[in-house]
Amino acid sequence: MKKIQTLLIAALMTTTSAAFADHDSMGEHCKMHSKVTFEQADKDKDGTLDREEAKAVCAEKFDVMDTDKDGTLTKKELNSCGPKPHNEHDKLHQKRSKEFAAADKDADGTLTKEEAKGLKKVYKNFDAIDADKDGTVTRDEVHTFMHKAK
Repeated sequence: MKKIQTLLIAALMTTTSAAFADHDSMGEHCKMHSKVTFEQADKDKDGTLDREEAKAVCAEKFDVMDTDKDGTLTKKELNSCGPKPHNEHDKLHQKRSKEFAAADKDADGTLTKEEAKGLKKVYKNFDAIDADKDGTVTRDEVHTFMHKAK
C-alpha cells in the first residue's frame, strides 16, 4: 500500500508541475535548455532578441518562434517557444519525466541502477549518464545525456 501511495504522489507531482509550469519567462522546452532569462539575453535592452541574442536562450527554433517574421523575438514570441514543433518535444519531455518518476521506486528524485532497469536506454547507458559518478542518475543527467547522444 505504501508503494502505491508513493507512486501516486510521484505521478501527481510530475503531472501537476507540468500543468502549473511558469510560462511567463520562456517556453517549457527552452527552460530545459537555458539558464538565461529574456532580460539577460537582451544585451542591447531594446525589448527584443535578434538572432544572435536569442542563441543564449533558445536559438534552435528562431525562425519558428519569429511568428511576425521581423527578424527579432519579442518576449511573447519567446514564451510560446514556437507553435507546434516544440509542443511535440514538450510532450516527449513530460512523458519521459513520468517514466522516470514511475521508475524512481523510493521517490528520492534519482534512479539507482536497479531502478533504471525499467528504462532500457537509461539502464544500458547508466554509467555514462551518471555524470557525477555517485551511483545514481537524476532526471537532468538523463536529459543532458539523451540530448548529447542525438
